[in-house]
Amino acid sequence: MKRKKKAVIPLETLCDYLKHTPFDQYLTPVTLSEFASCFDEVVKSRPGKEIALDPHKVYVVCQGEVDLSTSYPEVEGKVEAKGFLCRKRRGDIINVTQTERDVKRRMTVKIGKVIDVAEDIITTGSGEADIVLVSSTMKSLNDFTAVHPELAAPIEAICISSIEDRLLTISFLKGVPRSKLNVLAAMCRYEAFDANQVVFSENSIGTKLYLVLSGTAQVVAKDKMSSSRDVESSSRPTSSYKRAIEKSIVLQRSFECGGNQKPLLSSAGEVTIAELTTGSFFGETALVFDIGRTCSVKTSEKSLFLTIDRTDFRNFLRICHTIEATLTTSIKKRMVSKLSSLGIPFLTGIPEEMLTSLATSVSIQEVPMDHVIFRQEDVGDAFYIIVHGSVRVETNHNEENNLGTLGPGQYFGEMSILFSDEHTRNATVVVSSDKTILLSIDKDSFQRIFVSSNNPVLAAEFELRVLKHSANLKHVLAHPLGVTSFRDFLEKEHAGENIDFWSAAEDFSSCTCESVRMEKAKSMWLLFCADYADRQVNLPHSMSAKLDEYINTKNQCDPELFDAARKEIFKLMERDNFA
Repeated sequence: MKRKKKAVIPLETLCDYLKHTPFDQYLTPVTLSEFASCFDEVVKSRPGKEIALDPHKVYVVCQGEVDLSTSYPEVEGKVEAKGFLCRKRRGDIINVTQTERDVKRRMTVKIGKVIDVAEDIITTGSGEADIVLVSSTMKSLNDFTAVHPELAAPIEAICISSIEDRLLTISFLKGVPRSKLNVLAAMCRYEAFDANQVVFSENSIGTKLYLVLSGTAQVVAKDKMSSSRDVESSSRPTSSYKRAIEKSIVLQRSFECGGNQKPLLSSAGEVTIAELTTGSFFGETALVFDIGRTCSVKTSEKSLFLTIDRTDFRNFLRICHTIEATLTTSIKKRMVSKLSSLGIPFLTGIPEEMLTSLATSVSIQEVPMDHVIFRQEDVGDAFYIIVHGSVRVETNHNEENNLGTLGPGQYFGEMSILFSDEHTRNATVVVSSDKTILLSIDKDSFQRIFVSSNNPVLAAEFELRVLKHSANLKHVLAHPLGVTSFRDFLEKEHAGENIDFWSAAEDFSSCTCESVRMEKAKSMWLLFCADYADRQVNLPHSMSAKLDEYINTKNQCDPELFDAARKEIFKLMERDNFA
């Protein structure tokens, strides 16, 4: 390795090197020349050689490639030296002040277990070409910004500010040990964009997460209907067209950003989904899924981003594998939350306290073209929601075979989790796009979260939304709004006493105090069952006589006292009113 204290690179060539860095977006030709003069040291090395860097300087990669590595734990606490982290290329910044000052933590052992294994960051020449780095001291940069104070903020953001503190603003990185977060900081890159510049385009393959350090950007999508189509009709009234756009917007937002901004239709054929400002992060789905971007991001002004590449992030998981589950859960929770606005059963109106439990229970499936999700006559065991891509619905009993295509925001397989028996599929579902992302929940998880929870109303609402006109009276009476609506209907039919008796009998059966039950029983007898009762219900004479005997003669009122009468009135309502 050769080290020279004086610059040997012509100023013009040095300026050309710096044009490939994020600094260039903030410099004019004049300030670029002055800024280049700050980098008065050149470091040269060859591939495979370790490079000793000064922890008090900032380096720019001008030529070749530099690998950053550290140690990370393996099975049973063993440590592997020089685990590859990432590769710095032309235009990348290496801030040794941060990577060595903050990452320099030696392995410590407590009770025989490794609790901190982040070693020094090791820099090594890579690739085939010789490596050329230029460096500047912080004093030289401070002197430059003193003359040009308008450039202080972006230069400080790139050279001085703590990347670790920025990373802590990303939800799925909270709780990551500081030593490991420092390693991730060394893997980050800076990217600067001019105003009105495209950061990435819709349908391009996503490979990075972005964190806004300064400036603003907009998340936009094409103003067009979602690729999904209902089986029933190929034409859409205006309201349905707008609803389809809203679905597409919500789903696109769930993939690229977590903003709460309301979508605005622009006049340029685009929909603005959200505005991203300092501290916002977006595009994290690219760290998990290898799919095209669901929308575009454009800068509104000069902006500086901190980026994490998917390949580098996966290397980072080798020393911090626990955040993979946290990231996946974070994405699922955001998807579930955004999908709830689409009127999808069991997601609509779900209480916040159940959201985390649901996000943990649902699975994300990434499936390729022509993959069969399930076949007709298979026993159903899961419910699916399409988040990205599309599926084709087919049946053996249809002459045209293909019933239609379902897209983002639509769902299928819902009948399988409504019935306790082994309900079979009535159609075959096949993936019809290059890559499709599905959220799924199995029957056991659904039963545990909704049916076995203390909020059975949610399960009833799910059943009503899915079954629609096929719902029976049991589903209607399981929901408070269903009871209210059916009572209003019965009052118009002059049969309101039936629902009132049924409700009173339900309440009676759950009463645990015997004296209160007796009081309720006598009240119900006088109001609904006695001769000339004000709201007499139509019970068989033998059933009324038995109730009279138990209530007024034996003074017995077991919780099951009105069960037979309740079932009798239910059948009456189901036959004469609900049908």
